[in-house]
Parts: sequence; structure tokens; C-alpha cells
Amino acid sequence: MDTREYVDPNPGYWAQYSNLQHVKHALIREYLNGWFPILGSWAGRILYIDTHAGRGRHATGDVGSPLVSLKTFLEHPRRGRILERCEVRFVFLERDRGNLKALQRELALYQPLPNGVLVEKYATQFHHVMTTSLSYLRASGRQMAPAFIFVDPYGYRLPYTLLRDLMWFKGVELFVNVMWRYLDMAIAQARTQMGKAKLLDYMFGSSAWADHITSDDFETRCEEAVSFVQSTVGSRWATSVRMLGQSNATEYVLLHLSNHDAGRDLMKRVMWKVCPSCDGSFVARKADDPAQGILLAPDPDLRPLRHWVLATLRKEPVRWQTLQEMLRDQSWLDKHLNDVIRALRREGLITGTAYQGRFTPRRNPLLSLARKGTPSHDGEEEPWLT
Repeated sequence: MDTREYVDPNPGYWAQYSNLQHVKHALIREYLNGWFPILGSWAGRILYIDTHAGRGRHATGDVGSPLVSLKTFLEHPRRGRILERCEVRFVFLERDRGNLKALQRELALYQPLPNGVLVEKYATQFHHVMTTSLSYLRASGRQMAPAFIFVDPYGYRLPYTLLRDLMWFKGVELFVNVMWRYLDMAIAQARTQMGKAKLLDYMFGSSAWADHITSDDFETRCEEAVSFVQSTVGSRWATSVRMLGQSNATEYVLLHLSNHDAGRDLMKRVMWKVCPSCDGSFVARKADDPAQGILLAPDPDLRPLRHWVLATLRKEPVRWQTLQEMLRDQSWLDKHLNDVIRALRREGLITGTAYQGRFTPRRNPLLSLARKGTPSHDGEEEPWLT
């Protein structure tokens, strides 16, 4: 048994604060701003778990994820109402004792905490404490309290089978940092090194990764890996943002995993806010200046969504609200869909029937194609109508 004390393998990480950290923390903050009141309206306890909590603050003065999460709740306008019926518990795990001491000094600045807010700190390994906790819950037949678990490892060695066990509990959501650049190197080495192959077999619970992550293209392999992680963990929804390094290649992927429609919807809204997209894919670039924020959000190109709507209606008429439900599988938001539907109706390409009053999603009209082969607004024939 290795009894050596764990040491942070990348202490230089805390000396800088790039746009990737900024975006990561903005996603956590914005998501928790919506998540706390949703869960706090009915749950008796809420858990935020940070599996690799770190020091709490970078040398630049920017705060890390533990303080981001705690500050988000303490400054939440509905904090008092949530605490009337709910206990909010923050659990910070950090194996490096030096990092943990630094985090404890930062957390001390927030004392005293309001009644009902608890902070727990442990110098322990994520895998160990979670395995022990899950064994206890299963043996006692108890459910885990609703939890948002931020899994941000120092390397690629992440037991995805443990994340699968966590997702078995109906109130758990995961926000996982898939360290793609390092994982990709490990996958390449595993083709010739038995030790690496066994490690990946352990991480994913089988050797199936070798048949699913196979593309010759770096970014396509990344997409295959993210898809395989979702299937391994067994979540219904996966919402992700690619984090690009200086060369604009993917360094890692932040992956939100949830079994709840509300969680999927909230994270989609958050990603459109934090890293707005013109094509429905979410990326963050290390080279961007986090101090500038979003000076001018790009106008989304809604043509793919337009084609999706027309292709769907070509099969059969569909209610507006049904289209919104179907849209959950896409990266687009309801407001994008609503804009497209209204534009198509103005152009005479679709009609709405079986409703009263204004033409709105709330009235839920039955939408259908007006006619086939009609030119689109840009003069080209809609390919889905021919």
C-alpha cells in the first residue's frame, strides 16, 4: 500500500487564471443560480460536492470553484426563503494537504455562516469517500440528497463507473471535466501498452472504449469519447462545451450529465449565456481575455433549425409545444424555435390551426406545411420541401 502523502502534480496551475477557468466558473455560477431555488423549493437538503477542490483562490486573486459555489448561494436573492425549508451543504474534497490548508483559510473569511449552511472539508481521495458513501447508502436503503457534483480531476484517470453509480441516484447531476488531451494520449498508448489498456478498462468498466473511440481525426475522436462517457455513466442528457487551448485544439470538455429535463434546459440556457454560439455548438478559447467578457454576442445562424422544423412538419403536423419538447435533444433554445416558427408563418411556408387568440406557444397551435417546394426567404428552394 502506498502511504506517501499526495502532492498536487500541477502547482503552477494556481499561478495563472485564463479564460478557460473564467468560463468554467461562470458556468458553475450561472447554473447554481438557477439550480438552488429549483431544488430549494422542495428538497430538505441540497448537496454541492467539489471532488478536487484545490486552493480556493488563484495567485491572480480570482476565486476557484469552491468559493464560486459558496458565494453564489450566500449572495443568492432567495437564500433566506431556501433556508426556511432546506439545509444546504457544501462538501470540498482535496487530497493535497497544502491546498486544503489554503482553502480553509479562504473559507474562514466567510464565517460565521447562516444557519442551515454547512461546509465540510476533507483531505481525502474522491474515489475513496464516494465509494464508502455509496456503500453506506445502499446498505441502509437510503437515497442521496439532490446533489450537484463538480468532478474536475488533475489528470485523465477518472473512474467513470463510479460516476455511473452516482447517477443511479435520481437527484444527482454531474459536471465533469473530461481531460481530453491527456485521455487521447493514453488511448493511443493503450494500443500497444497492456498497462494503459487495463487502466482504461478499469476507468470505463470494460474494453469497449477501444471499439468506440477510433477516428483518425483528433476532434472527431473527442466527440466519440464524450459520447462514450455519456453511455458509460448512463445519463439521459449530456450538454458540453469544448475548451480550446492556444492552438485552438480541444484541451478538455466540460460535460454536464443529468437525467432531468429541467437540468438539461437550464444548462442549455446557461451555455448560450456564457459562451454564445452562432451554430449551436459551445466552445471557449484560452486565448480570449476573460476581463473583456462578451462584448458582442454573435447572432445565431438559425438556418439549421429552420430546416429541422420544416423536415419535422413534412412528416406530419405537430403542435408548437410538442416541437419545444422535441427540441430538447437539440442545442437550440425555445426562443430560437419561436423566432423560426414566426418567420416561417410570415413567409407563408407553414400555417397554424386549432387555436384561439394570438399565435403564441402558449396557445399551442397545430403547425403544418402550407405547400411544398416553396422558395425560402433567401430565394433558394427549401431542400426539405422538395
